[in-house]
Amino acid sequence: MKGLFLSVGLFLWISSGHAHVQTHEKNHSQTKVQSCDMVDAYDDHLHERYNAPEPGIEIQGMIDACQQSVLENPNNPYYIYQLAQAYYNHKDYAQAYSYYLKAAQQGYEPAEQSLGKLYRMGRGVAQSDTEAAKWFLKAAKQGDTHAQSDLGGMYYQGRGVVQSYKQALKWTLLAAAQGDSYAQYNVGLIYETGRGVAQSYEKAIEWYQKSAGRPSQILCNCPLD
Repeated sequence: MKGLFLSVGLFLWISSGHAHVQTHEKNHSQTKVQSCDMVDAYDDHLHERYNAPEPGIEIQGMIDACQQSVLENPNNPYYIYQLAQAYYNHKDYAQAYSYYLKAAQQGYEPAEQSLGKLYRMGRGVAQSDTEAAKWFLKAAKQGDTHAQSDLGGMYYQGRGVVQSYKQALKWTLLAAAQGDSYAQYNVGLIYETGRGVAQSYEKAIEWYQKSAGRPSQILCNCPLD
């Protein structure tokens, strides 16, 4: 279950650490990745310090397949991004950063969001909340759901931007409207705490329900009478 409150009683914003994941079927009897399209980023959404690939997938095979795809399609940001994902899974964050940047410089929004993630965590590059927020904003303006959610969190916490609950709600709502469950939870949190918006347990419960898909009184310290 998603964390709700810090032990000291402060409300806890859920930071997703989103990774863009391609949709495909995998044959787990094969350990050698035959196509760059099979590469995912296996980040744990709640604990960014973890990065474990899916069992049965050989990481070096991911890199080899994507290197070949980039050689065949040197100007295609999708394959450049996929190669970055492969390096990320290999925990070679410096190489991941290099290829994310190449794809992002072509305006490829998943790469922009991923650069923001690396800057936020300080993986493969010096940690910088300012740079993280900058790249999240670039992707968010293009409609990237994960980046919108991430940017909302930066505004909520005042990381790399001037702290603003109103801006946090704006960007988080955009992501929540596209079905991002972490963003939906955080919208509920904003309404529950009344930060940047009129406090409303009713709306908090509504958003917690959307996020969790179960009775929200489990998730919310909200009066039910």
